[in-house]
Amino acid sequence: EQMEAYIADGGQRSDWDVNFAQNRADDDTLLGYSLLQESVDQASYMYSDNQYLAEMAELLNNKEDAKAFREKADKLANYINTCMFDRETGFFYDIRIEQNPLANGCAGEPIVERGRGPEGWSPLFNKAATQENADSVVAVMKNTSEFNTYIPLGTASLTNPAFGPDIYWRGRVWVDQFYFGLKGMESYGYRQDAMDMASAFFNNADGLIQDGPIRENYNPLTGEQQGAPNFSWSAAHLYMLYNTFFTK
Repeated sequence: EQMEAYIADGGQRSDWDVNFAQNRADDDTLLGYSLLQESVDQASYMYSDNQYLAEMAELLNNKEDAKAFREKADKLANYINTCMFDRETGFFYDIRIEQNPLANGCAGEPIVERGRGPEGWSPLFNKAATQENADSVVAVMKNTSEFNTYIPLGTASLTNPAFGPDIYWRGRVWVDQFYFGLKGMESYGYRQDAMDMASAFFNNADGLIQDGPIRENYNPLTGEQQGAPNFSWSAAHLYMLYNTFFTK
């Protein structure tokens, strides 16, 4: 049904442009360029970084540093849940950097029109999301019109305007992003749903539990092998998936 729906609309897709800012010295010399957006996955990993640094400081009995890192983590979590979550669509997105910050302190609005991708579950994997926001994200992940395809959790949802099931980062299922999604679901109380998706991957990925090579990525609609064969981080994440969801 998912393939039929994709074919029925002509397999139409449109990609997006990314805006850049010029970085210039005081004498107007061009130094380089910066993306005019803030990335929700980067912010989520920065949240984790500060949590880990706080734990390390506590082990060293450095209470002041631990407190400072916790405060930074809390500030990042608040920013992620306030600025990078769109309540209407129930998902996390990168946000634009406007010339002036918004009244609520956000750099800009979520870039909803680009569609949904795996960056949207990075706050769950890093445990920066509130439970309420995580519930909304998981509902999108479980939706068969969004990410819950024959092999779930591709690099673009079915409704993403750039979706293409055999395009490098516009729909193919990468095992690392799949793993991050399932771990995020588990962290917020959706272990059984994560296990069901893990089973779908192992059962539907072409050749995976037979004698096929472990591939770089897979077609979300057909399970077809794609990308490089004998791919190391796919193998590593499959090992972690198996140990996390099938041996407990």
